[in-house]
Amino acid sequence: MARPKGAPRSTTKHDTHLPSLTAKIDKLVNYEDNNLKAFASVTIGGAFTIHGLKVMDSQNGLFVSMPSTKYEKNGKTQYSENFHAITKGARDELSRIVLEAYEQSAYMDRYLSEDLGVPDSGLPFGQSM
Repeated sequence: MARPKGAPRSTTKHDTHLPSLTAKIDKLVNYEDNNLKAFASVTIGGAFTIHGLKVMDSQNGLFVSMPSTKYEKNGKTQYSENFHAITKGARDELSRIVLEAYEQSAYMDRYLSEDLGVPDSGLPFGQSM
């Protein structure tokens, strides 16, 4: 049966039609008392790249913040996402690969600084789906 015009599309928890995603940590942020932990990029299907994703830390743990634009409306600071996933499954998968790349990059950065005495490697590390 066809979906009526204007009716929302149904979504599932796991979207099996996602293109391949590759995440890369562009820069680790190692400042104390800072919720920002890293900047990341994601390549979609080998054809498009999104820059400016942020790995953030909160009371609920790590999460991925999408690239956004800050603006003022009625005297209040607001944010508008420049990019966002359409389905929950797509957002979950994007977050998963970015956080995996972050964990890998943070581990390698700690390993290099502790074992080799290198203060900040600045090396990019990535994760693919």
